[in-house]
Amino acid sequence: MASPDPSDVPVTRGVPSDLTHPPTGVSHLRRYVSLRGPNARMWIAVAYFSATLTLGFLVVLGSTFWHVLNDETTVGSVALWVSASLTMMFIGPVSNVFVLRGLPQRITRQGISADSDGVTVLQERKWWFPGEGTFIAWPEIRRIREETVVAHRTTYFIEFSLDTHRTDAELPSWAESAGALGLEEDPEAATQFYVQVPKDLEEKILRMIENTAPFPGIVQRVRPKAA
Repeated sequence: MASPDPSDVPVTRGVPSDLTHPPTGVSHLRRYVSLRGPNARMWIAVAYFSATLTLGFLVVLGSTFWHVLNDETTVGSVALWVSASLTMMFIGPVSNVFVLRGLPQRITRQGISADSDGVTVLQERKWWFPGEGTFIAWPEIRRIREETVVAHRTTYFIEFSLDTHRTDAELPSWAESAGALGLEEDPEAATQFYVQVPKDLEEKILRMIENTAPFPGIVQRVRPKAA
C-alpha cells in the first residue's frame, strides 16, 4: 500500500503533553532518548541531606526544650543550643521549601520521543509538577539540526524549526530561543527553539529522528555524520 503524502497527514497543534497516558491512536516505531542526567541524582542527594538536617533540627530543638523544662541548662548552653537550632533550621527546613518545589521537575522522566506520528519534547508530570512539553507532527517540521554554542563552555543543542506557530505556553520552559543563545533566527520559520542535550546523546537523538521520520532530509548536520 502506498505511503500517504506528507501533505495529506493531519497536522496536530502542539499542546502540553507527556507519556504517562497511552496514545490516542496507533503509532509505530516509537523510540525515546532520555535527557535526565546526573543532576537528577544530585537533587535526590540534596533532598536526603535537607531531610536529615530537618530531622537534626527537630532533635536539637526538642532536646533544648527538654533540658530547659528540667532546669538542666545554663545560659551559655541554651545560647549554644539555640544557635545550633537556628543554623540547622535555615539549612534544613527552610531549604526544604526550595528543594521540594524544584525536585519533581528535576527527577521526572524527560527527553525526546519520536514515532510514526511525530516528535514529542517533554518533561512528564510528577507529583505537584504538572509536566511540560509539546508534540510536533512530522509535516510541521521544516528541519531538525545540531547546533553548538561556545561561550563560557561548549554546549550542544538540537534545533527544531517549524512551519506552524507555537506560543510560549505550548513550549517547555527549558526550550531556548535563538535570540537567547545569540544565534541567527530563521525568518522563514514560524517557530524556532532549541533543546540542550549532552554531547554523547546528540548523535543518538539525530539518528533516532532520521530512522523514524517518514520522509528524508528532515535532519540537517553541521558536522560530518559520526561513523
